[in-house]
Amino acid sequence: MNKTSRAIFLDRDGTINVDDDSISNIDNWVFCDKAPEALKMLQDAGYKLIVITNQGGIDAGKYTLEDMQRVHAHMHAELAKSGVKLDAVAYCPHIDECECRKPKAGMLDQVRDLIADVDMSQSWMIGDKEADVGFGKKAKVQTALIPSRYWDKERLLIEPDLYVDSLYEFAQQITSK
Repeated sequence: MNKTSRAIFLDRDGTINVDDDSISNIDNWVFCDKAPEALKMLQDAGYKLIVITNQGGIDAGKYTLEDMQRVHAHMHAELAKSGVKLDAVAYCPHIDECECRKPKAGMLDQVRDLIADVDMSQSWMIGDKEADVGFGKKAKVQTALIPSRYWDKERLLIEPDLYVDSLYEFAQQITSK
């Protein structure tokens, strides 16, 4: 089968929305600067948009699965206002190491049917943590890293393919090629 689609795998907290340690309530939801516009640019360029998010706060008892589902419903509704439709949201609810928690690539199993026709060599993972880069490398996609308090360039064990200041800058660079 000819793999014809491309995908952008996106971390959620710190990439799409402002990371305040645990987004468990829609009242705390704030998009990162120009994130909806960035996602629209990527969607219009023909990329599938797939959120890949560690949500260990569920396992840690900080919030419930239902809380996360409400936040995701809110994210979908707010993005729809900008004409953006996410193709999928995969999540890991565990706090301890497991097969689905990034940097492992187990969340790909949650979107296996969706990515069956995806050319991974033409796809990307973008996030704000080294675990996002690790996931991308295991998924065999290109990787981009956004600045955050979670990493220091001199201490990174895994080097991304691209450093960008934001999801919007990433979208500008990727769609201009």
